[in-house]
Amino acid sequence: MKTGQQITAIDIGTTKICVIIALLNEDNKLEVKGIGTGSSEGLVNGIVIDMMKASRSISKAIEKAEQMAELPAKNIFVGIAGNHIKSQNTLGRISLSTGSEPCEIGSEHVNNVITNSKNNVKIQQGNERLEIIHAIPQYYEIDGQDGIMNPVNMSGFNLSAYVHIVMADINTLRNISRCVEIAGYKVEEIFLEPIASSNAVLNEVEKNLGSILIDIGGGTTDIAVFYKGSIRFSAVIPLGGTNITHDISIGLHTTPQNAEQIKVQQGNSLADQIPEDKTIEIEGIGGRESKQKKLRYVAEIIEARMREILESTYRILNEQHELSMITAGLTLTGGASLLKNSELLAEEIFNMSAKTGYPNLSRLAGPTERLDSPKYATSVGILYHVQDLVLSKRKGISSVSMKDPLKDFFKKIADFFKDFT
Repeated sequence: MKTGQQITAIDIGTTKICVIIALLNEDNKLEVKGIGTGSSEGLVNGIVIDMMKASRSISKAIEKAEQMAELPAKNIFVGIAGNHIKSQNTLGRISLSTGSEPCEIGSEHVNNVITNSKNNVKIQQGNERLEIIHAIPQYYEIDGQDGIMNPVNMSGFNLSAYVHIVMADINTLRNISRCVEIAGYKVEEIFLEPIASSNAVLNEVEKNLGSILIDIGGGTTDIAVFYKGSIRFSAVIPLGGTNITHDISIGLHTTPQNAEQIKVQQGNSLADQIPEDKTIEIEGIGGRESKQKKLRYVAEIIEARMREILESTYRILNEQHELSMITAGLTLTGGASLLKNSELLAEEIFNMSAKTGYPNLSRLAGPTERLDSPKYATSVGILYHVQDLVLSKRKGISSVSMKDPLKDFFKKIADFFKDFT
């Protein structure tokens, strides 16, 4: 495989935009060349509300990455979230043979059964204005034999696929792509953020044994459940770190900027861990006099909102998924996961072990120190996902189809990489 192939990952969040420009080096590692971050404006809960502001924010973050990399950004892949996202598990089914002899299954049959599952979702009422961004096979069934992970070269009369479908509002997708275009770039593909983040913070053992990923971003909290190596459930809650900042700002009568600083520097998700007599100075608004407030009061505000986020997540998961299947535990990632004692609060609510998900940087080379934070899980995960697809080209398109049957998507990646040197 030729080296020097470039990937640009962009995490477009409600509060921040993160851009990473990387090249695939001789060791098949992604060499980080440029990192750019900036505040996000013009978006609320993953939805564009001011295209020009959003475009300027994206442009500034990309320019910072380009300046560091001394390379123009290209081959751009974007991570998104928002309560416009809808996901569901569905079943696709095709006949392989009409005669008395079974048919040997090839990659084209796999692609056809995935397409059938997608078509079954598209025709459902309420999905007319949604676009499928992921169709991820969970497992297959051949003539009643289920639990098959790779049916290629097996024989049978009927093939079924159990597939996790993720859809997004078509207008939101187009608006985000348009923001990037106004900034002077082109989006190659869009990913759901928790799926991207999982590539960076969960290993294969966790995905196989059963794991919950909770990505608490600025405007949304993204949820994903993995079991037996594949995603089984995903959802988005329209609550995140900005809600905590807003609560602190209102409760302490201070500016959002000061509230954010207090949250980041002294925030705690468990109020009873703070001594009752400890105080902090709270900056007044518009030149008003500063005041002393008990730090425990600040923690009480944070804990109340974090409980709401985690308890809402628990209710959704408990209704939609069998939590007893989760053996590997829970992983918190995203910026708000850095709040002290967040893991302990999650363990209390979910009654299972929890950890903070830092991205695994072992597959990266170059200046990676800045990326050693849950805030960069999505952008790092996007790099890994695209890298896996590119490297899988060595095995041929049919083998990639088993992992991610989006044949057109892989062909698109192969086409724009094939001429690189």
